[in-house]
Amino acid sequence: MNNNIFIFIVTSLFLCIPFHSSSQEIDRAISADVCVYGASPAGIFSAIAVAREGNTVVIVEPVHKIGGLLGSGFRMQQDAPSGAHLGGLTGDFYKRDVSLPPLRHYQAAEAFNIATLQAMMDRYKERITVITDHRLESVEKSDETIRKARFEYAPPGKNGVPPVHPLSDALIEVSATIFIDASYEGDLMAFSGVSYRVGKESIAEYGESLAGTVISQTFPGVDPYVEPGNPSSGILSCITPDPLGKVGDSSRFFMGYNFKLAWERNPSKEHPGIPIGPPEKKNKDVYELLKRYKNAGYEVTWPEENFRRGELMTGALPGAQLDYPDGNWEIRSKVWQSFIDHVKTLTDFTQTEFRFISGINEDTDGWPFLYIRGGRRMVGAYVMKQQDLQLQTDIKTPIGLGYYKVDIYPNRLVVLDDGTLAQEGNVFQLVSPGPYQIPYGAITPQKKECQNLLVPLCMSASHVAYSSIRMEATYMVMGESAGIAASLALKSRCAVQDIDGAQLTKKLEQYGQIVKWDGLGYDIGWRSNIFGIPQEETPRWETHPEEYQRIPVSELRK
Repeated sequence: MNNNIFIFIVTSLFLCIPFHSSSQEIDRAISADVCVYGASPAGIFSAIAVAREGNTVVIVEPVHKIGGLLGSGFRMQQDAPSGAHLGGLTGDFYKRDVSLPPLRHYQAAEAFNIATLQAMMDRYKERITVITDHRLESVEKSDETIRKARFEYAPPGKNGVPPVHPLSDALIEVSATIFIDASYEGDLMAFSGVSYRVGKESIAEYGESLAGTVISQTFPGVDPYVEPGNPSSGILSCITPDPLGKVGDSSRFFMGYNFKLAWERNPSKEHPGIPIGPPEKKNKDVYELLKRYKNAGYEVTWPEENFRRGELMTGALPGAQLDYPDGNWEIRSKVWQSFIDHVKTLTDFTQTEFRFISGINEDTDGWPFLYIRGGRRMVGAYVMKQQDLQLQTDIKTPIGLGYYKVDIYPNRLVVLDDGTLAQEGNVFQLVSPGPYQIPYGAITPQKKECQNLLVPLCMSASHVAYSSIRMEATYMVMGESAGIAASLALKSRCAVQDIDGAQLTKKLEQYGQIVKWDGLGYDIGWRSNIFGIPQEETPRWETHPEEYQRIPVSELRK
């Protein structure tokens, strides 16, 4: 096992793993058929799928509103260049999203998203209980089965940053037969003793040509040293000190985070916007590196709704995400705040008039949910790989389809042997000739580890495969399918791994889930007309046909 990958395996007869020790006591005890952790769109669709089968479900959400990334304004259609492969509840949501009239900013769909998700839940409101502002504190488990989960009151603070400590000693305890982890962090999965990974595999591990360390861009002329021209003075603190390693090596680093931002383009009396101001604590090294970058003739584009890969650090400092997945809440809060400080630093450095859009995320001073692109990835019954995205494998019991490029944002800033500053890890390539199948085994743990848990977000995949799967639309598909599977496990009184595959397929089809590509479409570019961006890159099956020999693309298309 390569230590850079970090596989965690915990087994015990009784598991109770809090982030911190406390004297908290149970204030409220709740029982339900299913407990869903995370009111992400996937979590909501899981709950709906459970409830419409007549079962009761409790959703517990760490923040004060539902919707996860969509709840802070993100457009679901950004993750779905075509909606043809989206069925069930996800297909319904997609149709509503694309029919939405133009917004003042593309990332400002908070009200629509929350209202739509709430309306979809309200059809089963007598069976669905939603608890907000509570995060996982501990898990009780025996005989490979989660018995109870306990949650502490910890609403986000100023700017949406999660608090270090809970705001109350009282806990809510939920007992359930089936648990679904629909959180971006995967805490329920981790606390339950399920194996997972953080970091990226080497090329050799799974035979993935896009895996491992890769130098994606260099910035000649930008001096990385504390004293310019003097390597012995050390590198600036905002640059990752880890050795680069060889191309294709495994790494503890993974795709970067940032915020999806919406701002007032033309502030007015009606829409004044929310000013953000400079950072309270300025990182001198970040300012210095930005100055050197600009003096070397490079452009600093700001504001920017996402991370511009061609630039050094728009919207995020690559590498700042490293400690978040396995950090306690003190570490996670610091990491979250560092992304806020970076946005403020860019605004201060460029002297840009930057105001968040009025009427969106006003309870967090305009700050949206941190875009957690990935971190923990379960090592489950089936590990999805690059070859699955390329449609070169046979999938048993598919639960839905995914379709997106391999989309890995810069992992870190590094200094090459010759002193050149570089980005490591960026990959953006179309490898899927059409929608790929997601197997049921990718959302189930290994049976020996846990028998009543489903994981539709931090699901089982390599870093390469996850970078394509990790889209909200695909999460939503997997969420609904997880709820359907949970209902079958309840009815059969069996482990989630033991449900009948044929019955699952029948139920998925009953609710309109699409589990197989018909070979049509997906041949005129990867983005739909809503982006207005033509296909520019030659797809991988044309540049690397040797990777598509098992099932030639010509046989996949009709």
